[in-house]
Amino acid sequence: MAPSIIATAPQAPKLLLRAEGRFYALRSSPTEYPKSLLIAATCSDIVALVRRDVNCTLTLTVTAKVNTRRSVTHAVSDTTTLSASFAPYFDTLTTKFNRSFPVGDSPGLPFRLAPNEVQLTIQSLPLAFLPEDPEELFPSLAVSILNTKKVEILSARYLNPNSESSASKSATSVIVLVNPGDVPVMGYSIRLFSLSRPIERAYSSNRYTQCRNCRGFGHLTQHCPTPSRVCPLCSLNHTRSNHRCPNPTCPSASILKATRSCDSSSLACCSNCGGEHSALYKECTSRPAPPARTCSAPAPEVLRLAPADYMMDTATEDENPPPPTSPTRSLQQGFKAETP
Repeated sequence: MAPSIIATAPQAPKLLLRAEGRFYALRSSPTEYPKSLLIAATCSDIVALVRRDVNCTLTLTVTAKVNTRRSVTHAVSDTTTLSASFAPYFDTLTTKFNRSFPVGDSPGLPFRLAPNEVQLTIQSLPLAFLPEDPEELFPSLAVSILNTKKVEILSARYLNPNSESSASKSATSVIVLVNPGDVPVMGYSIRLFSLSRPIERAYSSNRYTQCRNCRGFGHLTQHCPTPSRVCPLCSLNHTRSNHRCPNPTCPSASILKATRSCDSSSLACCSNCGGEHSALYKECTSRPAPPARTCSAPAPEVLRLAPADYMMDTATEDENPPPPTSPTRSLQQGFKAETP
């Protein structure tokens, strides 16, 4: 009897990390782009022109964002396709971009792929079994992690690089860099030196980071001490999408912004300074001044890894954030150093 053929439903494409669908370009000098709104609005057309000029078969569309730190970032709209698909055309795209927009004496640098490696913190490692020389930490841990998890780490460093402050302690934490696909393999713990060691994900933030929950500065949304959401437009406890003019006769009651044409209670109100503007206003007096551009990376904050964190982050400003969590006391002490 011939074996029966069982039809299987096709699997949905795997969603990518947000960074895996992005590529960006810096400006050659630390100045903002003139007409940044125009650039963001027409960049997708520039990408389409480049595709046609080089006979590129990709039919993907991209969105663009120009930030205040002199960079232009493109995001591929298809969340199942790598931005690396555009890499062969980066040089042509850079040339076209610099010819299409007013860049003056500070042209855009060549486009590059957004980094997507993930930082994980391994805690409670005994100092007695770790090398004193930081340069020897990577080869020492790489072999053990490969044997235990079958994962090849990309780098390793001490969470607290100050060896003198760690002299009185018996254990420490290290930061390892892994590929996104290896995050679920690493999981929440790893057995090293015959004992289970906790694993947490490390996120980068500093005092310029704005929380999407309370709209304050200096911490991540996941570490926000405020239990309820704060509207960035009126400072009340609702999401941005739920903001409405409180006047029932307002003809614009359904708009998603504060309106000055109706009632005084509908004016924008900043939750940080109380001014008549939104909490996202870049000129707010409560907003920390942007730092000078340096080569140093911001100090990481540790956050417990949720099962879906290694997938594409599809959360929007209006979705409820995960409940705030707090790192351990020892890790909090390690994060007190602030990037200048």
